[in-house]
Amino acid sequence: MLSLAYQALVALLLLAFWGLSRRNLRDYARPPSYSLPSPTALYILLPARNEAEQIAACLEGLLAQCWPHFTLCVLDDGSEDDTSAIVGAYAQRDARVKLLTGRPLPGGWAGKVWACHQLSEHALAKGAEWLLFLDADTRAAPELVGTLLAYAQQHQAGMVSTFPRQEAGSFWELVAVPMIHFLVLTFLPIRSVWENPRPQFAAACGQVELFSAEAYRACGGHAAIAHSFHDGLQLARRVKAAGYTVRLCDASHLISCRMYEGGRALWRGFTRNAYEGVGSLPALLIMTGLQLSLFLLPFLFLLDAVAQAMTKRIFPLWGWLVCLQVALILSLRWMQATRFGHRKAVWLHPLSILLLVAVQWASWWRHLHGIPTQWRGRVYEP
Repeated sequence: MLSLAYQALVALLLLAFWGLSRRNLRDYARPPSYSLPSPTALYILLPARNEAEQIAACLEGLLAQCWPHFTLCVLDDGSEDDTSAIVGAYAQRDARVKLLTGRPLPGGWAGKVWACHQLSEHALAKGAEWLLFLDADTRAAPELVGTLLAYAQQHQAGMVSTFPRQEAGSFWELVAVPMIHFLVLTFLPIRSVWENPRPQFAAACGQVELFSAEAYRACGGHAAIAHSFHDGLQLARRVKAAGYTVRLCDASHLISCRMYEGGRALWRGFTRNAYEGVGSLPALLIMTGLQLSLFLLPFLFLLDAVAQAMTKRIFPLWGWLVCLQVALILSLRWMQATRFGHRKAVWLHPLSILLLVAVQWASWWRHLHGIPTQWRGRVYEP
């Protein structure tokens, strides 16, 4: 009887998360089709370190924008490849492109945050009214810049962000990368990002960050999060704390990115900032409990129920509730995968949950023991 009550409770909780995910997919909507934003001084800002293989494709997409009124600044952050030469060639051909040379990395700063800070200093000194930070490995469709800017102006947002369409080129990327959308759309009420004034209800992606200059200054900008490896989330919280609106929209049809190439790079990348994203050990314990008890154990219980049916020739009553649980989980993942293009990953869900939990706890372990982070040729002491 106790087992039946437990399985009924799990089924009800999963139904609640299924409903939240369905609502989130509705609220995390695509912005309206491209419309002309109001005239404004927009600066597109790209930090670049050893991006010779990526930067040309990124620049080509940005220079082909339907709304071409912007200045595109690329900061070469101590690259040891041909990044600077490639950007310099584009700057000679198109006056909108500006190549900046980064200053040496000071102690206590994360490399990307330091590069973004320098870019913001330059843009604000030149009179920027809007700042759009993009990663150099993103690929923009022609409508991206005008759409995001018009959306921000329409909603009077201090910050707008989106999660790019994440390309997965290997098995472990397919297992792990879709979990970014799973975490945000399953556990966070998306509407609360712009309706609830508390900074705890925030989400953003560091690959795409659009700020009004006013909100960026008010939140302290990248200088306020010098040590962070999770700049999108941290800046979204600070923008809300400063009294400005943060908006999330689904522009994944307008921008894509292959975040990491291969399992080793994926593990290094996720473990450097996963714990910072969770925020605290109590939050990590709660998230782990939810992830394992609700989104992994039903598959193990289903195996147990099938085993009992095969050995005892009877399918347990609680097994039907477990079937419902598994159906809800796979349906939830299918809804998300249909929107974001990772349907093959749905059937890898148990492995994805195990990897997600492992990444979060490995990141906590690194934080607890002060293990230095190695990233893009640099070593960061905790």
